[in-house]
Amino acid sequence: MSAYLWIMLAGSVAVFALYGLRCAGAVRLPVLRKNAYLTALLAFLFSALFGTVLARCGYALLMSELDFEYDGIEALEQLLEFEIDTVSFFCGAAGVILGVLLANRLTRKGSVITGMDAFAPFGALLAALFRLGEYFFGSYGAGRVLPEGSPLAFFPFAVKISVAGSSQDTWRWAVFVLSAVFALVWAGISFFRLRGKWRTGLSLTLTLFFLALPQVLCESLRTRGMFWGPFVHAEELLCALVLLGVMLFWILKSETELSFPRKWGPLGILLLGAGLLVAVEFAIDGKYFGLPVPVCYLIMCAVLIAIGIAGAVAAKRYNSAQ
Repeated sequence: MSAYLWIMLAGSVAVFALYGLRCAGAVRLPVLRKNAYLTALLAFLFSALFGTVLARCGYALLMSELDFEYDGIEALEQLLEFEIDTVSFFCGAAGVILGVLLANRLTRKGSVITGMDAFAPFGALLAALFRLGEYFFGSYGAGRVLPEGSPLAFFPFAVKISVAGSSQDTWRWAVFVLSAVFALVWAGISFFRLRGKWRTGLSLTLTLFFLALPQVLCESLRTRGMFWGPFVHAEELLCALVLLGVMLFWILKSETELSFPRKWGPLGILLLGAGLLVAVEFAIDGKYFGLPVPVCYLIMCAVLIAIGIAGAVAAKRYNSAQ
């Protein structure tokens, strides 16, 4: 745990330092150069605080972990004593966003969203860093057991898990690596492709959308995490809420003269896709349809690609309305 904390601390410092350097060197957006390093420092401090608090409190609330009816002090002590499997990644990410937002509000005031757009690729880097950090926690970031003798039974495709009370180790899919790869790919796209004359808020909302979208798949692949009941993934539902919120934002802020089908079509695809994903989750759990699990995940990938295309269309229309 101590090695994990030191690595995450060093990595976070590096990410926020890069954020400060990018703002200080901004040419097309000189407003970012104002208080660049102070903004980065405050963003780091606020994000560390809010991210930690919301990650723990979010988990406790979503999982109904605390009971203040009998002894509030004891419940508070329980809240302060947490491990990696008792925190919410998405609530922690919300805390980071809140921290960066507050830092920009205090130092830049009128250019808050511009500062958030500039942070977007570094936020994706931060997400990748913390996902890769799950390597230190064994099965927490892993998926199903690989078939015996699988040629992919090596890192980074899989991680070896020691089973308590058994001399035989098992290999499980390294889902956390897949999550990190998606975040790294988007960080590259956001940094190198979203640097033109884009509408304010586009980089931030695109990053939120295209980080949450593949995470639906990754959360489904996990065998540990925040579960409601036997198979409902709480953070998978949080991903869906992020997608819905961003999609509605793009649609409501897009051109008003668009016809109803063109304006609301992407939302319809998102809602239809969400219904299909629920059906796929039932199929994966073996409740209905009798489909093989690999086929279920292929269907899920196809649905997510369709939602991604719909999101790209909605984002393009939002951007053209500037």
